[in-house]
Amino acid sequence: MPDQSLDDPSLSEPVAELLREIQQTPKEYWPNLLQMIRLFRESVTVKPAPSDAWAKAMDEIKNPDPVEKVARQKALSDLLKSWEEEGDEQEQTETWEYLRQALDEDRLSNRPLFP
Repeated sequence: MPDQSLDDPSLSEPVAELLREIQQTPKEYWPNLLQMIRLFRESVTVKPAPSDAWAKAMDEIKNPDPVEKVARQKALSDLLKSWEEEGDEQEQTETWEYLRQALDEDRLSNRPLFP
């Protein structure tokens, strides 16, 4: 409580209670107690600052860089083309048949999920 003096009458009772608790604690545990008090103070007084990464991401969404946007679109287009080129139609058909069979097994309904 850096902004309040120990002479403040409103603090006298809480400070007295803290001192009573400390006095009832064996002295060999005081270093641990002090560490716990410091950690507690830090956890309740440190306010998380907004992440710089979050602010940057929001700025990029609101004000997209046209050059980066074009580069991302080209990279996405290239990725989709590579998937299309390497796609094996026979493999895809076999995968679909397997998935359809697996999804239709043990259904409560007699109707197939994918007719």
